[in-house]
Amino acid sequence: MENPLYPIFLKLDNKKVLIIGGGLIALQKLKGLLNTEAKITIIAPHIIDEIKDARGEFPNIRKIEFIERDYAYGDELSAFMVIAATDNPEINNMIATRCRDQMILANSVDQPEFCDFYVPSIIESGSIKVAISTNGKAPSVARKLREDLSSLIEERYKNLVEIVNEFRLKIQKKIIAEENFPRRMKLINWFTERAFKKLSNAEK
Repeated sequence: MENPLYPIFLKLDNKKVLIIGGGLIALQKLKGLLNTEAKITIIAPHIIDEIKDARGEFPNIRKIEFIERDYAYGDELSAFMVIAATDNPEINNMIATRCRDQMILANSVDQPEFCDFYVPSIIESGSIKVAISTNGKAPSVARKLREDLSSLIEERYKNLVEIVNEFRLKIQKKIIAEENFPRRMKLINWFTERAFKKLSNAEK
């Protein structure tokens, strides 16, 4: 069966992301949000120290709002996205359903049928970010693929993006007219192919 998911990378700048839950699962979901510019709020009766420590230390403190109480109906109203990560699947599913009714993106952890989106396994190296999905069926497979691929990307391709981007910017300055777009793309593609061949030849 094919994977019907539509892959996107969301811009969360100044958007409220609500995580409901304060344990290890919530921590796992929080880690993937720390490099974004989202406004993160965490609600739970008890929030573990590892989550609180994720704010960082002065002068690099990441603003995260902590609310130590049970979830209450309406907490999700101003959120762009909600991750329900309590230790109670029924509560998570209820929260996700309420969010769907209000057109808020929701994820009920480990409950694929109650998710508008899945949080994929991520490979990140410099400007490269790769998301791996198994359609919510086998997160452990996605994690293993991440482990296998991350070292390859780190070793071979980490600096390639910046090299190609530098060339792309130079070409855009030199060949400005809109009608020259095909020529620009041809040159950029040529340079990219050349860069890949250099990598392959260097490893032989």
